[in-house]
Amino acid sequence: MGSVIYQDFSDVRPLRLKRHHWSVRHTKIAILIFYLLAIPTYLIIGLQPSSTSMAETLAAESQNASGFLIINSIGLSTPVVDVALQNRVLSAPEYIAGSFSSEPHKTLLIGHSSTIFQNLKDVKFSDIVDYNEHSYRVVNIETRAKEDISMSHILKGETVDTIVLMTCTGQSIGTNDYSHRLIITAEAV
Repeated sequence: MGSVIYQDFSDVRPLRLKRHHWSVRHTKIAILIFYLLAIPTYLIIGLQPSSTSMAETLAAESQNASGFLIINSIGLSTPVVDVALQNRVLSAPEYIAGSFSSEPHKTLLIGHSSTIFQNLKDVKFSDIVDYNEHSYRVVNIETRAKEDISMSHILKGETVDTIVLMTCTGQSIGTNDYSHRLIITAEAV
């Protein structure tokens, strides 16, 4: 059996860890490193498209297109889908225009001012609007407060083919809603 040596350790003091105090410089370096790692990670991972991307939504909306709208003066070219009145509300598609007609010779075209109709405010009198292979000339441009709009008047039938383009404008009054509407009327030429 091997020998056992006994030593007395009574005079040995316990090991003390030296506390490390972070200086302002060390703190700044740590923050810098964090941001250098966090920002690229967020940009790469955090900004990935959601499960339904804009392209997928646009393709799905366009799949059921019933028409096509072109306004060359503002560089607009979009498919148009029929929209239905639900609970007295017409909901515009997300990325293309929607059409609704309830009376002869009158079609309402709606779209979001943040997407497809973002440049509609730049349309001028006498501009040409092409819709479903027919040409229309802009005869009226007006902005009205939302509460002052009579949809029965806007949708009222006409004797000549007429389209009305409408989108939101003014001040935000809630989720995806604004205080006013831009209303552009164009008649067949």
